[in-house]
Amino acid sequence: GENLINKVGIVIIIIGVAIGAKYAIDNDLISPLTRIIFGYLTGMGLMGFALKLKAKYENFSAVLLSGGIAILYFITFAAYDFYGLIPQALAFGLMTIFTGFTVVAAIHYNRQIIAIFGLVGAYAIPFLLSSGSGNVTFLLSYVVLINVGILTVAFWRDWKPLYYLSFVFTWLIYGTWLVSRYQPADDFGLGMTFLTIFFLLFYGTFMAYKMVKKEPFEIGHVV
Repeated sequence: GENLINKVGIVIIIIGVAIGAKYAIDNDLISPLTRIIFGYLTGMGLMGFALKLKAKYENFSAVLLSGGIAILYFITFAAYDFYGLIPQALAFGLMTIFTGFTVVAAIHYNRQIIAIFGLVGAYAIPFLLSSGSGNVTFLLSYVVLINVGILTVAFWRDWKPLYYLSFVFTWLIYGTWLVSRYQPADDFGLGMTFLTIFFLLFYGTFMAYKMVKKEPFEIGHVV
């Protein structure tokens, strides 16, 4: 019961940050820069509080940490895509740092929930915050970055649910772009490039499970 309440609580906090940000936007209460600063302070505050509680309340600490990471992804994507406050290179660099930190934290805590909230939750950000800018290269590069983090943790800790969740979310995002925005004359090269990258990432992880961890081939795996 305690674990369930923890997870429900952190989801409510993340939703609360999103609702608060939207309310501030709709009513023009504070400037975009101030919103972003408050968002970063909230995320880092949660992470600092999580580290402080780790010694006595490790499960609760892991949930708080994952929520803080999710908020940092949320705010960085908003700062770049929604407000245009930071350049693409800086946004991608920050997300790379967050991904690396999440991988290390998930392995150190040995808690799958950190990876699920911190990384899988990041897949929802483009849908929540996209301003329709059409910057598909950034979006798909962002998904590649998240995938690398998730698949590293999934393989290292043998957390298969992460592998399957990332597979579903990746092709959902790619398929949504393909159906709604893809223009064959302009996007064929871009589409095939990321199609190949995603395929190699997931197939490489699949084969690594089979060879390194000596898993047998089964009909379900082949499918």
